[in-house]
Amino acid sequence: MRKMEQPSRIDHMKRGVIMGSAVGVCLGLAFGTYHIFRNGPGPRGYISTLGQFMASSAGTFALFMGVGSAIRSEEQPKNVMWRQHLEQHQNFCKRGFANLPVEVLERKRWDRKVVGM
Repeated sequence: MRKMEQPSRIDHMKRGVIMGSAVGVCLGLAFGTYHIFRNGPGPRGYISTLGQFMASSAGTFALFMGVGSAIRSEEQPKNVMWRQHLEQHQNFCKRGFANLPVEVLERKRWDRKVVGM
């Protein structure tokens, strides 16, 4: 049986960089196209101008998304996470899956009580 591991902070940062660069390329394409239609391509040509917009936008978004996702990631020791998972799995197997915890709303929406634990 293969043990599932929580992604590390570097993995979160890589995912943020990839998402940020994808968003940056799309926005660079949109804004670069608008700029070219509005002001013309300039002395460098259409493709070079559009590529510069896309690359600068992708780099900026990738930097900020990578740093932001690295800051927001929560990392717990792997053995603590694994122990919690095993305890939860054993509790569910003892009770059977028909008795999974269910949130029951009482009088008001913010008064919640977990039933079945």
